[in-house]
Amino acid sequence: MPHLADHVTSGSLEEAVEIAKIAFNTPAYARELGSIEISRERWTDLPLLSKEVLIEGVAPGAPYGDRLGVPAEEIAWCFVAPGPMFVPLTAGDIDALASRFAAAIRAGGFTSADVVDQTTLYNWVIAGSILGKALEKIGSTVVPGGAGDTQRHIDVIEQLGVTGILAFPTFLVHLLDTARDQGKKLPLQRAMVMGELHDPREKDRILREYGVSVCEFYGTGDVGPVAVECGLEPGMHLREDLFVELIDPQTGDPVATASPDRPAEIVVTDTARRAMPIIRMRTGDLIDEVTTAPCACGTATARIGRIVGRVGDITKVKGMFVVPGSIKGVLQRHGLALPYQLVVTRPGGRDELTLRVVGSEPEGWPAALEDVCQTLRVSCTAEFVEELEGEQLLIDLRQVV
Repeated sequence: MPHLADHVTSGSLEEAVEIAKIAFNTPAYARELGSIEISRERWTDLPLLSKEVLIEGVAPGAPYGDRLGVPAEEIAWCFVAPGPMFVPLTAGDIDALASRFAAAIRAGGFTSADVVDQTTLYNWVIAGSILGKALEKIGSTVVPGGAGDTQRHIDVIEQLGVTGILAFPTFLVHLLDTARDQGKKLPLQRAMVMGELHDPREKDRILREYGVSVCEFYGTGDVGPVAVECGLEPGMHLREDLFVELIDPQTGDPVATASPDRPAEIVVTDTARRAMPIIRMRTGDLIDEVTTAPCACGTATARIGRIVGRVGDITKVKGMFVVPGSIKGVLQRHGLALPYQLVVTRPGGRDELTLRVVGSEPEGWPAALEDVCQTLRVSCTAEFVEELEGEQLLIDLRQVV
């Protein structure tokens, strides 16, 4: 039985155990946990929860299935997730989640003096509503701009004197670049971004060209912020208001490190949520860097690097784990934004890795390819093509007989 001692975790294991005991009262968790003792010592014996299994537990009976942890009359909000899956939350769940988001946003330098454009979606999903409540807790003036309509956002930011913005990275860059092309200097001072893989160099460019300080957090739609930047040292601090574990994505065992050749998967337990408990849920998100060294900000939790890919996108080549998503950042370091795909074959019983890239060979390609090989820790060749086969980042032809 694996133990958590000496492995990377964050938050209170005691609180995680208590919420798991509450979750056991739901039919779904009663089936999944069975006769396993719910305790600190047996924590890693509890099964890991995948998104698929979470949804399956909702399917047996509409609308909440076998995962509802409170009487239906205690449900204050219900959001709709892909599936579709109905996501119930009590008033206490909402308040705890809003507090979690508020703490993350404060870490980005937002205060009660800020006027903030909240640009994520409000309809059906939780993002817009909960971020608005989080800003209320901080005391900021909330401008519920929602998604899309770039020009409307530019006009309102300019006319209202908006100083802060919550946005996906691509929308923030598009908005700032569009305003610049119109000859406008927006009053924005700070931005909090989330939700997408992106070029980390963009934050430096945004500060340099637009004077906007960018802070990033990583989270999921199920539990909210999981890790957030402090701005003093690289990486994102794991939050202490969840119980967070790092596991080997292949074995499910807890791990103490993460690296490009041995990425770790993030697992979360929501220690506050009652309506639909989340116990040891696999996020599917991979990191290849973690440090427990002291940080200048004083926060004691470990810092993780950026998300480099998803569990379904990894494979083992020549004994090394390969994360296709990590290549995007390498290409961006060389000024390249090229669609690509990794193809694994096994001619003559030996693994071979090919990087397919759309277009013709760009200037400086040998150096970029060498950097790719060093990042993957596996040698690979390049093939330039007119188009890729499908949308997947990885094609493993070793499985084809």
